[in-house]
Amino acid sequence: MTQAIEWITYLDARLYDEDGNVIGTIEEFLVESEDGTPAWAVVVSEADESTRSYVPMRDARASEDGRGLQVPVDSDTLRDAPRAQSGGDLSHEEERRLYNHYGQSYPGDEASGEDGGASGKRGLLRRLLRRDRS
Repeated sequence: MTQAIEWITYLDARLYDEDGNVIGTIEEFLVESEDGTPAWAVVVSEADESTRSYVPMRDARASEDGRGLQVPVDSDTLRDAPRAQSGGDLSHEEERRLYNHYGQSYPGDEASGEDGGASGKRGLLRRLLRRDRS
């Protein structure tokens, strides 16, 4: 799934972990500003609607029922993932923590050669699609 039009159908759909357990409902997608491919989903927990998780979309695929997406991430990794403030853009440091937690290289560091001293700097990720909350 690389076309933005494909991702639109998954707003408000369920996101499942690698074992088929529900993570939550997809609220929005974030892209790396370099290429525009969805890199992360912001997911609202079904148990606590105020909890938002950032889940990497690398290797995401349609779920077995075809109405959601499944990611190859285990529930322990998801549960221990850093959380970020909802509503605003992530900072450079918040993004770096997320990428590191999921074992991914942070593209902002690769492109600029930075060493991690960019605290407070605006991050690389941008909103692609967001659920209308009205």
